[in-house]
Amino acid sequence: MIMRNAFKLSVALVTLAGATAAWAKPAVDRSVKVAPGGLYEIVQNGADNDIYIAAVGPRGEDKGAIVRLDGKTLQPKGSIDVSTSPLYGLAINQTTQILYGTDTRNGSVSAVDLATGKVVGTVKVGEKAHVRQVAVDEGANKVYVTVVGAMRGSDTPSAIWVIDGKSNTLDRVIEVPGISLTGLALDPANKRIFSTGMSSNDVIVLDSDSGAVKARWPSGGENAINVAYDGATQRLFVANQGNGVLGVINAKDGSLIKAVPTGEGALSVAYNGAVDQIYVANRRAGTVSVVDAKTYEKLADLETGTFPQTIAINRADNSVYVTNKARGLPRDAAPGTPPVDDPKGDTVTLIRP
Repeated sequence: MIMRNAFKLSVALVTLAGATAAWAKPAVDRSVKVAPGGLYEIVQNGADNDIYIAAVGPRGEDKGAIVRLDGKTLQPKGSIDVSTSPLYGLAINQTTQILYGTDTRNGSVSAVDLATGKVVGTVKVGEKAHVRQVAVDEGANKVYVTVVGAMRGSDTPSAIWVIDGKSNTLDRVIEVPGISLTGLALDPANKRIFSTGMSSNDVIVLDSDSGAVKARWPSGGENAINVAYDGATQRLFVANQGNGVLGVINAKDGSLIKAVPTGEGALSVAYNGAVDQIYVANRRAGTVSVVDAKTYEKLADLETGTFPQTIAINRADNSVYVTNKARGLPRDAAPGTPPVDDPKGDTVTLIRP
């Protein structure tokens, strides 16, 4: 009788544990303010489990830093001064521990040694290149950068710069005229580059060896802005800013698997195969959507800050980090105008899956 009751109790505990796991939902753990503000891209460094954030400061001020936070506590751990060439987009070569950043205003790319905090290389082509997204092929030690062309009256052609990570110098330029290239993802195994065409609502597939355009696939929404790739399942995840839709695309043939409404101004997207979740930062909605990558159902819409901007994932513990930009002064604000007081802006938010 005692053994039978013990067995029943054991089954009940297992059932309760399973139910608790099923009820668990992604949630915001904490948010912290990050100085000097003006937050853009965030990246996670597997070597030290810390996060690095591009912070350009308030509009009109000559500031620029790569801020380092503890990946568990979000406490400050120092910063790298890049005020002479503020960086916006970031990517880390986890093998060489070189961080690459785009100076959109100056049209250049900086290579920063994380061990010393020194800029060890600068790449610039022409005077008006709108450099944006960075992606690293660690195996080949190559760095890819999108140049946004064909928009806002610019006559600079859209292109992808290829940088040699060994010398941190320009290897070549892949021109893709007539398209506003924005997002970037790599498929090194199949020698493919994926980029989003913001004005053409599609994903452009290029051969990384020849630079030739292999295919163009509809993005599943309007104004495709950023893209993530999962090699294990051969899927692309596209944030469509125009209509706030996540497009899930079969990377074998370009067919649309699912279009998932996430929120107004869908900007950044990231995928974590360990928990099978997709994360979309909806800038204008002020939320981060968590989407089940099997069912494509939304698990949560989390309020993280004023303008959710970019996303990074800690692959060691599955933490998710989000930068939230603050409300800023209008572009025509008079010199000396005090910055906008925005308690929920210029923050980094930690999400537990």
